[in-house]
Amino acid sequence: MPTKQEGRPRDASISRAIIQAAEKRMESLGFDKLTVDGIVNDVGTTRQAFYRRYKSMSILALEILLTRFGGQDEVDSGSLEGDLLALQLSDVAMMTTPLIQKNLPGLLEDIRTDADTREIYLERMILPRRKNIQAVLERAQARKEIPAETIDHEYVCDLLFGPLLSRVLLPTGLPIDEHLAQKTVATVMREF
Repeated sequence: MPTKQEGRPRDASISRAIIQAAEKRMESLGFDKLTVDGIVNDVGTTRQAFYRRYKSMSILALEILLTRFGGQDEVDSGSLEGDLLALQLSDVAMMTTPLIQKNLPGLLEDIRTDADTREIYLERMILPRRKNIQAVLERAQARKEIPAETIDHEYVCDLLFGPLLSRVLLPTGLPIDEHLAQKTVATVMREF
């Protein structure tokens, strides 16, 4: 989240240049090699200009990821399995991008340890996806596809996203693909 503006107005071209330089470095080098000095040298600006805009490198990196992947469209195919598969395929597409694969593993440590970064990640990346799953389950209950009893939608989210995250964090070489999306959705369907 950009820091609060103080003093003279920020030059929008410097802000854009910082984002572009950071995204380019994130795609080629990854979060672990992302430095304020590298970015300000690429842009031809100062560390102060960077810190007037961003509290930390992790917040800038997270903003870039959120710009690309923060939202997730709602789906309503008319069936629980179809909705879950559509959402899962959307997450598979996200998790297979170089931007996610090269940056999320390193960024997760900052998400774990920095309260501001964690709050942004939860509010703008995780919660919208979990709300989509909850809405899908509620529609399935209304259609009587699944029991009307209370369903632990958080657990369903973990069943779907856990394997994708595992394959990004633990580079086993196993694919993150449509087959994995189908298998994770089948696992969730068996839960019902």
